[in-house]
Amino acid sequence: MAPMSNDLAHKTNIPTKNSAPALLDVGVLMECLRFILTVTRPLSDSVLNFLYRLIMGKTKVLPPIDNKILLMTAVELAEKIRKRQLSCEEIMRAYVERSKAVHEYVNAVVDERYGDALQEAKAVDAMLAKTTKSEDEIERDTPLLGVPFSCKEAIGVKGLAQTSGLVRAKDRLCPKDSDAAATYRKAGAIPYAVTNVPELCMWWESANHVFGLTKNPYDHTRSVGGSSGGEGAIIAAGAAVMGIGNDIAGSIRIPASFCGIYGHKPSRDLISNMGCFPDSDDEFDQFVSTGPMCRYAQDLVLLTRILSNNSKKVNWNAKVDFRKVKIYFMEEIPDFLQRSTPDIKRAMKKATKHFEDEYGVTAIHANIKEMAYAFNMWECKLLECGGPSFKSALAPEGKINLHWELFKCLFGCSDHTLPAIYFGMVDRREKDKFYYKCLEKYNDLKRKFEEMLQGDAIFLLPTQCEPPMHYLTTIPKYPNIGYTCIFSILGYPSTQIPAGFSDGVPIGIQAISRQYQDHLTLAVGLELDKVFGGWVSPSPVTN
Repeated sequence: MAPMSNDLAHKTNIPTKNSAPALLDVGVLMECLRFILTVTRPLSDSVLNFLYRLIMGKTKVLPPIDNKILLMTAVELAEKIRKRQLSCEEIMRAYVERSKAVHEYVNAVVDERYGDALQEAKAVDAMLAKTTKSEDEIERDTPLLGVPFSCKEAIGVKGLAQTSGLVRAKDRLCPKDSDAAATYRKAGAIPYAVTNVPELCMWWESANHVFGLTKNPYDHTRSVGGSSGGEGAIIAAGAAVMGIGNDIAGSIRIPASFCGIYGHKPSRDLISNMGCFPDSDDEFDQFVSTGPMCRYAQDLVLLTRILSNNSKKVNWNAKVDFRKVKIYFMEEIPDFLQRSTPDIKRAMKKATKHFEDEYGVTAIHANIKEMAYAFNMWECKLLECGGPSFKSALAPEGKINLHWELFKCLFGCSDHTLPAIYFGMVDRREKDKFYYKCLEKYNDLKRKFEEMLQGDAIFLLPTQCEPPMHYLTTIPKYPNIGYTCIFSILGYPSTQIPAGFSDGVPIGIQAISRQYQDHLTLAVGLELDKVFGGWVSPSPVTN
């Protein structure tokens, strides 16, 4: 067998002969496993389904949704509160009870303020009974008055846990509201719970050794995604109507896709990231986007607009005429190991056909070969910004032996999760020839996107190339985050849209456009909601 070229080794995330031998073993093992899982599909999927159900048992169906309040949009709830058609207290109580009811099934909530939230809801009702403000004035000043919201634990709500899944920070409480949580509060919304994340928020399933594993409401053997996986699970389970996530590689979009809900990664610099734990410097922070997650497409525009403080960078009031919008798409990244499944390709065809049939436009297949390097470009751009290594972030002063931690992990004795240890081992730290080649390819890719997305134009791409994966298979399939992470480093807005189901679990499509064209991608979310139907309850609806 011919020796592997450095180019191929780097591209597939396998360290080369110049890397540490221990890293070589880990990289080779994971890449071989990824290859086997890909080329043997769908047989490998069937085997994994059998094994995981044998080990974890049959998925328990969530308790039925028996309160119509839980099926209303955030916009509807706010309107009914303003009109005194529903009390804020009964709405909050419905969500508190639902959150408690589904907790044992999904383990999404890691800390709560149910009592305080109910008291604040009562205070809203008392204020409304006495106020002289008109409904229009209330809507103008507090458009989300009385609406409950959940929040990703790492983003931060004052007085609640903010550990980022780190055992050494397990007793840490958030000292003050993050900017995003404070902005929702200013709009009148009331926080009642914070939700689970992976360790240090740098993985795409949500488990840690502080709060445990968050389970997918549709199939508890499958990942909820990450790092905003707790938000995805609680919203999909009908225990939250809206929440807050953040995204550096797909951390809003992947869990939203895996849980069948909506999520919007806004344009760079549109929404403040301040208040997260751990915090990051400005260079690294440029790739992080805080944004809304919700069940209903109708809520996305309002929530994004509120979180951005009505930023004038986006033309929120622009009416989108899809007859004049250019539609581009790719069904998959041009890489053998990142091929889309048939169900996801069918969803993409259904989406593009809708625009062609309804608006008379021609959906154009984009041929961007550089997308095959999307994951590697993301790695290299993070390294270029000079951020700390993941290994150094895992322990105080970076003093940690990852090989010893891996050994301990095999016996359940490590404070760190297997994905965190693996990521620490393969985190790219070398500025070698492949690093500079990736930066060149990134510049080529960026130029192509800038040219393609001139004017009113959108780009459709699967949010992931396959349905939610079984736990820990996210490790060998880690490069698949190339589908989302490339748009984080480009700074483009991306809206995740539920696109039906495959093998009983949700799949999704993302709509992308140029920076500050958020109104376009959000409009696509509303449009495709008509096609796919949006969120579907994982539990029976009896009301």
